Amino acid sequence: MCTENSSSPAPLIPFPKIGAPAVPPTFADNSTMDIARLGAELPVVRPQMVDFFYPESIFPTRRVGEVAGFDRIRDLVLRHHDLIWSSPLRPIFGEDETHFRMAAERTARFHVEVCGGEKSYTSERGQPRLRSRHFPFTITEKDRELWLELYIQALIEVRFPGEVIEEYWQWIESLSIRMINRRTTFEPPRRFPFASVRHRFEG
Repeated sequence: MCTENSSSPAPLIPFPKIGAPAVPPTFADNSTMDIARLGAELPVVRPQMVDFFYPESIFPTRRVGEVAGFDRIRDLVLRHHDLIWSSPLRPIFGEDETHFRMAAERTARFHVEVCGGEKSYTSERGQPRLRSRHFPFTITEKDRELWLELYIQALIEVRFPGEVIEEYWQWIESLSIRMINRRTTFEPPRRFPFASVRHRFEG
């Protein structure tokens, strides 16, 4: 995985119109994530959309919250942000640490809600709109890879339960692709299925 950002700006590669269907649609045109079903017993699946071919983003079920505990999920997200602040990703988010920490708290509330906890995020913020809310930040394929590497470190440090770590990982790994907003290659983003990182959580 990537361990640092390039020092020179990457070339911007054009891509098709954001939001165009990647495959013949199997969802209604106005379909969005069903906020009321986050943390449900069955996975919530977000439709495939493109500026390249997105994978399905399967949200975790309530079991993740029940097994991991909502305090641990919150600690995980905050620890991940600590690692971001001390990493080459920090310049992406600016130099206002107070603003960054507030964003981390909001993100933690979102993850808790997704995993079946209190719906304090959407009651305050509405639809997550994660992609549009990340547009102010330039995020490349390599930035995404480092973001995932820091998530592995955070999952290990907070001792996230092995019983549900795969379900949580498959969500954040697929969701992270949607945050890329500056393409530097025509190649599709690299995938990191859980089988490729499982060994990091063993032993």
